[in-house]
Amino acid sequence: MLQDNGSCTVELLAPAKNLACGTAAIDSGADAVYIGGPSFGARVNAGNSIEDISKLCSYAHRFRAKVHVALNTILSDDEITEAEKLIWKLYEAGVDALIIQDLGLIKLNLPPVELHASTQQENSTPGKAKFLEDLGFSQIVLARELSIDQIRNISAAVDNARLEFFVHGALCAGVSGRCYISQCIAGRSANRGECAQLCRVPMSLRTVSGEYLAKDRYLLSLKDLNHSANLEELLDAGIRSLKIEGRLKDEGYVRNVTAWYRSRLDEIFARRSEYVRSSFGKTECTFVPDVTKSFNRGFTEYCLHGVRDNFANFDSPKFVGQEVAQVRECRQNTVRIKQVPGCELHNGDKCNYFVRGELKGFRVSTAKADVLEIFQPLYDLKPGMKLYRNKDADFEREIARTGSSVRSLALWLNFTETPDGFVLSGHDETGAEAVVELKDHALEKSTNPQAQCENIRSRLLRLGGTHYYSAGLRIICDYGWFVPVSRLNELRHELIEKLVRQSDKPVGRTFRAVGNVPALTQEDRRGGYQLNINNRLAEEFYSEHGCSAPERSYESLKRKRAVLMYCRQCLRYCFGMCEKYNHKRAAEPLELVVGSKVLRLEFDCRRCMMMVIDKD
Repeated sequence: MLQDNGSCTVELLAPAKNLACGTAAIDSGADAVYIGGPSFGARVNAGNSIEDISKLCSYAHRFRAKVHVALNTILSDDEITEAEKLIWKLYEAGVDALIIQDLGLIKLNLPPVELHASTQQENSTPGKAKFLEDLGFSQIVLARELSIDQIRNISAAVDNARLEFFVHGALCAGVSGRCYISQCIAGRSANRGECAQLCRVPMSLRTVSGEYLAKDRYLLSLKDLNHSANLEELLDAGIRSLKIEGRLKDEGYVRNVTAWYRSRLDEIFARRSEYVRSSFGKTECTFVPDVTKSFNRGFTEYCLHGVRDNFANFDSPKFVGQEVAQVRECRQNTVRIKQVPGCELHNGDKCNYFVRGELKGFRVSTAKADVLEIFQPLYDLKPGMKLYRNKDADFEREIARTGSSVRSLALWLNFTETPDGFVLSGHDETGAEAVVELKDHALEKSTNPQAQCENIRSRLLRLGGTHYYSAGLRIICDYGWFVPVSRLNELRHELIEKLVRQSDKPVGRTFRAVGNVPALTQEDRRGGYQLNINNRLAEEFYSEHGCSAPERSYESLKRKRAVLMYCRQCLRYCFGMCEKYNHKRAAEPLELVVGSKVLRLEFDCRRCMMMVIDKD
């Protein structure tokens, strides 16, 4: 999106589990946050009240930051009316955009609020992006598994819709919106916000003849996404919203990761004037952001540069942490270590270690040079084992401290005397302006005009406890009136209140009407349960847009021998059986064993895709 000066506005979009996390994200430099509403969000355990969402909107809008609400589940027929009522409540609460998956919602009586196309719609082609733009979506959340070339092609296909892309956080093994393994095995639909996260459980890989290639490994537990080094390339490819995953993450995670990406983007903006942030204010942190210290499963840039890799962490789906030491000696509650240079351990740190492939851990009671005192003897901790820190206690204490990240707006003030009083005016960097006036017919002349001027300056610049910092103060005292300190404080308070009230309104509200009835892409016109049609309005929508035989969702009627997952993680590649990369003939067909369930694997080598298929 171009501003009047030709520059492109860029949004750093952070997650919010709740009001506290949303506020932390804004303070740490987010240009927008996304949060779950009371229901119909794709994280069933991350719902929030309308009251809390309204409070978050009021806070975010002070900085012209936005609030997006996720309503990205597929709905049943008896939920449609409730969803429409909820959307209007969210609109009245001040939200700037709704993130949706179910296209049946398009047919409702919607308020004039921006619609964003959830990644659950599998937005992976130029045709799909153009269709969604023509449908009226102002922002499109692209599929995580896209390459940089694919992103460029999609960007070239749209005119005004902004493209959003995940840059950090957890990765789903399956293509978003096209994963049914949780529904098949656990009866919990990912498209209904109830994913059982079966890709994070141990599973086994075997041939159909019964030879095991891997037993009880985390074969589909992907590493976490980290595009810290690719931000500028993504901007140049057309991405305008950079999204951090994590609507179930805690406040410390949100504060640290948001501040990390804020600093990286600001470095780019300082060099590239064609890119500007989409909100206002400066963030100051008392800590140095470091994403390696927050929860992660190891990092990957996934498919961005088309490099085939093992994207999974076979060892553990948990936060293993950074290697910090090697065990030299263990005696009861004392562990002598050799530290990795630069990795000093602290009291209260948590460390992990592997025992025969199982991740175990302990908390450090006292750290003294190369000796750790712990709370209990660890009889399976042996010399030579590596220790990994997954909690840096000093770092987490610093992040949790009040005021660890603070955001403020530049404020310019003008104080002027009039024949019968005083006028204080001000404007901030968002463009908000306010004027307050004090008239007093019993004014007295100041006996010390210079001291009076300094007193005025001192009182008006007391902006502590507000979200402003002084960018300039102009004082004109032509009459030399004496003004009491209490009156100066009243003027300052009243002006700040007026400025804050001005900002309490949505930033977006640029809902674009549909000029025509666009046709579905050729693939979507063919129908299939992968369209996730779960209600009559969605069925009508697809019929109207060119789907000749809309088929109901997997959740509506469980199918036999269905494709449960489409994955870029390829186990045939990981175990050296890829014809393209390893130049070997594929072995006999493979099976994935998840608990008591046996699933068949098939491979589309042309698209470099693995399919997990229900055999039953």
